[in-house]
Amino acid sequence: MAGAPATGFRRNGEPEEHGRAGIFQRDDRAAHSHDHLPKCGQAGEYKVTWVVRRKRAQLPRNADERDRARFAKAQSYMVRRDDKLACANIRCRKPFEITSLQTLAFLSE
Repeated sequence: MAGAPATGFRRNGEPEEHGRAGIFQRDDRAAHSHDHLPKCGQAGEYKVTWVVRRKRAQLPRNADERDRARFAKAQSYMVRRDDKLACANIRCRKPFEITSLQTLAFLSE
């Protein structure tokens, strides 16, 4: 296939296994987090974006045995998209890493 990367990743950067059989439905969600900036010590409300992948109700018809095994083990989860945020204080605006939130969270159905 010409133009496709040979690294096992699709063009949009997602691993091949997540989109191969359509096991997950992808959605973006924004949540608010209350954090303190380490530099200036000021607290603020920050908007953090998450990628939500929910397990589909049933497997697509074109799935093979490997896809069925993956589907049986699959679980809905969220991945935090933002690693850094900017301080809400106008005078500071320093970027800081989010350490108070998990990077990955599994969802209960």
